[in-house]
Amino acid sequence: MRGAAIAPFRALRYQVGVVGDLGAVWAPPYDVITEDGARELREKHPNNIVRITNPEGEGPGRYEAAARTLRSWIDGGVWAREARPAFYVHRHAFNAGGATHNRVGVWALLRLSPYGAGLVLPHERTMSGPRADRLSLMRACAAQLSPIFCICSDPDERVGKLLSEITSARPDERAELQAGESHAIWKVEKRKRVEELAGLLSDQLILIADGHHRYETALAYRDELIAGGAAETGQQAHEFVLVHLVPESDPGLLLLPTHRLVSGDRLNWIDAVLKASDTFDVVRLSEADLDDVETVLERESGRPTFALMARGEEGAWLLRLRRPDMLSSIPSVAFHEIFMSDYVGLPAEEQIARMAYVKDAGEALGRVRSGGVEAAALLAAANIGQVRDAAAAGERMPPKTTYFWPKVPTGVAVHVVDPSEVVGGEEEPVESRE
Repeated sequence: MRGAAIAPFRALRYQVGVVGDLGAVWAPPYDVITEDGARELREKHPNNIVRITNPEGEGPGRYEAAARTLRSWIDGGVWAREARPAFYVHRHAFNAGGATHNRVGVWALLRLSPYGAGLVLPHERTMSGPRADRLSLMRACAAQLSPIFCICSDPDERVGKLLSEITSARPDERAELQAGESHAIWKVEKRKRVEELAGLLSDQLILIADGHHRYETALAYRDELIAGGAAETGQQAHEFVLVHLVPESDPGLLLLPTHRLVSGDRLNWIDAVLKASDTFDVVRLSEADLDDVETVLERESGRPTFALMARGEEGAWLLRLRRPDMLSSIPSVAFHEIFMSDYVGLPAEEQIARMAYVKDAGEALGRVRSGGVEAAALLAAANIGQVRDAAAAGERMPPKTTYFWPKVPTGVAVHVVDPSEVVGGEEEPVESRE
């Protein structure tokens, strides 16, 4: 049985001769950019993609402003469509844990399918606000600006081996987006290589690593266009979504935890921990222990473990769920659906209302110590196999269960959503591609 359909595409791309440094016009994904960060990126280059992905202003007018910017860049030669379909192999080099890592993925199109079809596996629950925002931007621009970061199963590592072969050649483009990170791009457009890569990628199950809201937005936009009379052939541009695919076996695929901050009325954390000791192994941590809590949690990776620190309480508690099942072995599930629901007594809706998310453990602890939040939960990281198995079983996990780092930059390629366009079609015939 074949997996999801993957296709090359005629990307809308920055023209290096016009913009110069690609690192100055690419940007992180829209949802990790702060207002100050967006301002800095706009000042960095007049054609930085953040001017479209994170448009200024309020209300519907900001989406139309983004669309005008997009059209002006095309008219001015900043962006241009490629003449023929291609894949874009992307090597992202970065530093972590004192070592240099390389993550290699492919920019491509993925045929949209509902989650129930079992070809594309989600793992997180989503919220309506981000979906509405991205749908408004997609309608205005008729383009997919940011890729869905996906993991392909690649059980025999054939995809990984082919990508290694492709990246052994000289790259077509290089860029540095920020200090300590570098990017190299290989455009794959010769027919034989395109067909080989498409065949291997289309034999995979696809797990969404990052971009659930954008995937669901693309599904909604597809359905909206079809309801309005657009063709439904399985090959039209609106029936695909822009993705960045990384093989599961890639050694540069790092999964980090996202920590929780709890605000609102004061809760009885001591009582909750005492009750939870029937189900969790509980260790009391001193203030001195907190200096090493990240090291402790690194050793707990893949286990249903978290450290809880409450405002006004010295030290913290380390909790590890006993006898977890497949789903509750994931740290975010153990925290939200067992500890917070069963022992703190907060239903899921109230948890979401009270919850904020941070990546840095030191920031989380500082917010509790300063009295800025009620409590912090520092989570161990899940592993990719746990997430994949739960997703394949149809389970959905709490928001921000995974944090794949580093993020895939926006700006490498854009998918133009023209309902009249057939994916794989060319602007002009090409006689030979050997």
